[in-house]
Amino acid sequence: MNAYPEVTLGTFLWQESDIVSIDPDATYTTAGIYSYGRGLFKRPPITGSETNYLKYNRIRKGQFIYSKLFGWEGALATVPEEFDGLHVSHEFPTFHIDDAVADPDYVAHLTTWPGLHDKLRDQGTGMGSRRQRVNIDRLLSTTVPLPKLDEQRRIAAHLDAATAKIGKIRQLKETAEATRRALFSSLITRAGDPAQVRDFLIPVNDSVPVEADTLYRTAGIYSHGRGMFTRPPIKGSETKYARYNRLRAGQFVYSKLFGWEGALAIVPDEFDRLYVSHEFPTFAIDADVADPRYVKHLVTWPALHAALRDKTTGMGSRRQRVSPERLLATEVPLPPMPEQRRLADALDSLATCHAASATQDRELKALGSALLNYAFNGRL
Repeated sequence: MNAYPEVTLGTFLWQESDIVSIDPDATYTTAGIYSYGRGLFKRPPITGSETNYLKYNRIRKGQFIYSKLFGWEGALATVPEEFDGLHVSHEFPTFHIDDAVADPDYVAHLTTWPGLHDKLRDQGTGMGSRRQRVNIDRLLSTTVPLPKLDEQRRIAAHLDAATAKIGKIRQLKETAEATRRALFSSLITRAGDPAQVRDFLIPVNDSVPVEADTLYRTAGIYSHGRGMFTRPPIKGSETKYARYNRLRAGQFVYSKLFGWEGALAIVPDEFDRLYVSHEFPTFAIDADVADPRYVKHLVTWPALHAALRDKTTGMGSRRQRVSPERLLATEVPLPPMPEQRRLADALDSLATCHAASATQDRELKALGSALLNYAFNGRL
């Protein structure tokens, strides 16, 4: 049981709007809201003639603001000073905070609390994530813990101090990660003379006919060299493909459709014998020419993704296909084998640091959520 009384948000929020008519010749800086209580962001300036809206809502420092469309996903915030006077559409209602009832700093932390996001998710309307709108009445009827003002201020002060320390740790980690990325790119860029990808990749096609009654485990590839993922199993009768390409551990595989975005990977052991469509060409790595560990790092190299972006065909992001011929003609640094192995050792160490950093990010996020839960459940 919560130690604090629960009240509706409507107890201390009332709608407050500053509606302005849009001048086609004027320039407006508009704002949006990140999900999961991550605050506001600025959009690029836009002229009145470039928007479909006839009116904007001008926001003010200290207001409570949320997104009707993504309130269920935690798109709510209080307005910082640097966003004072910016504009939003009617999809972002704004509210005055009654500071005689609720401390604004306490409310600011409430907007980041996953417990409040969960309540708004349960109150969304519409079917499907893109239609779970949170209307104003639903928002204002949502309950939150609200102790007396002195206790609110004490909690806000504790959370301010804790989040400042977590923010400092994140800042240091971001600096370290930027250094790691720069070192990673420098090591590959300066690795040696360029060679074409065809010098070490051998096209492989283990194509099998799709049988209607067979269940297939298929895979996809994340963009930006982030590896592979499995899809839910699918029966042959449920797919449009007549044939699948069977993967083998250690192969190079990429997406024709998203190769320009870095959808390249080396097939992990656990993906051996999974299936992909013909949109995912596969290649064996010639281990006499290229060290597989070195190639594994190449697939994560942003400069390679950029090179493939320049080699795409079609217009628009959904049609920028990378053909196998284009991939194989792309140049990458390929030093002699002993140097590749030495580089692979160094790059493995950097990858280990990156994995440890990702784990720390998850731990910091969990710590932040735990602090908020303790705070709003009366245990801080």
